[in-house]
Amino acid sequence: MPTFGGIVVPTGGAASDGRRTLLDVITELAQPINPSDDRVKALAADAFRSAVRTMNRKGCWPWEHQDEDVAITANNSFSTVASAVKKPLAMHLLSAAGGVRDQKLSYMSYDRFMEVYDQNITSQPTVYTLPNLFETGQVQWWPIPSANDNARFTFYRVTPAPRVESEAVEIPDYAIEAYMACAWYEFLKRLPSAQQPFPIAVALAEWRTAFREISAHVSSPGDRWRLIDVYA
Repeated sequence: MPTFGGIVVPTGGAASDGRRTLLDVITELAQPINPSDDRVKALAADAFRSAVRTMNRKGCWPWEHQDEDVAITANNSFSTVASAVKKPLAMHLLSAAGGVRDQKLSYMSYDRFMEVYDQNITSQPTVYTLPNLFETGQVQWWPIPSANDNARFTFYRVTPAPRVESEAVEIPDYAIEAYMACAWYEFLKRLPSAQQPFPIAVALAEWRTAFREISAHVSSPGDRWRLIDVYA
C-alpha cells in the first residue's frame, strides 16, 4: 500500500490537532450575514473551495510537500499514484518495500519522453515521466521494469478543497489566513451588494496583501542551500 508523509497529512475527517474544519470556515464567513441561512452557508463553502483552487494555481507551497511509495510491477510500464500531483520533485528506487532511497531516477517531460525513448525495452527503470496525472494518476517508467521493485516519489501535491463540513482543512494554521483572505473576496463576489458586510474593494486589497505576505515568507531562503558561482 502507498505510504504518505509531509507537513500536512491527509485525514479526510474531523480535525483532532487544532486544525480548522470546513464547518469552522463556513461559520466564520457566514457569521456577519446569517450563519443559519443554508444559502449563505453554501456560498461560504463554495467561496473557500474557490480560494483553495486559486492558491493551488498560484504556486507550489511548502505545506504541499508529499512522499508516496509507488509499487513497480514487472513488465508494466505504468504505476498508479494515489495523490493529485502538482509538480514532481524526486523519484528514488528503494532498497525494499518501505526501505531507504538508494537510486535516483531522472525525470523527463512526457512530450520529450515520447520523442526520445523506445517503448519496447525491458530493464531496471532509470527515467520516469507523468503522462497526465489529472486524468490517469500514473507514472510511466523507462525502460519497462523487468522485475518488481519499489520507489518513493516526492512531489508537490494539489491541496484538496474540503467537501464535507466535518472534514479537516489540510492547510497549516500559519498559512490559512491567506486562504481566508481570498475566501472573503470570493464570498463577497457571490453575495448581493446589499448583503456585503464591507466593500469588496477592501476584501480585494486584503487578499492581495495576504498573498504578498505568504509569498514573501515562502520565498525567504532560510537554511536552504544556494549555489554561488564565483566564476560566472
